[in-house]
Amino acid sequence: MPAKYKVVARINPQDREGPRKYYPSLQTDGRTTQRKLALEAADRSTMSDADMDAALTNLLALIPKHLAEGRIVDLGEFGKFLLTISTAGQSAAEEVTVCNITKVGVRFTPGPAFKQMLADVRFEKVS
Repeated sequence: MPAKYKVVARINPQDREGPRKYYPSLQTDGRTTQRKLALEAADRSTMSDADMDAALTNLLALIPKHLAEGRIVDLGEFGKFLLTISTAGQSAAEEVTVCNITKVGVRFTPGPAFKQMLADVRFEKVS
């Protein structure tokens, strides 16, 4: 099933009086829950849906734990997660403290199988 998009007009934030430009905007088609993923995954394995749900719950608890410990979480063909930070600079190294960290985020880098799936995504325009 193709991913859907619609056309939206946007103003240029640097020239608010200028002409609008039109862009494709992805449209979500609902939400898939952890429970739904567990049910689908159970159908593809020998695990029960409850076992699969428990496995997913454990995985989702372990990823942030390992990121917070400074590790890259590498999920093979799926991809890897790593912690990122935004910082404020100081004029001298001695002035740098944890207070210079202004924001913490996570970067996901898709692995080969995930990248192939992204290359194969098809799109459909909706009104």
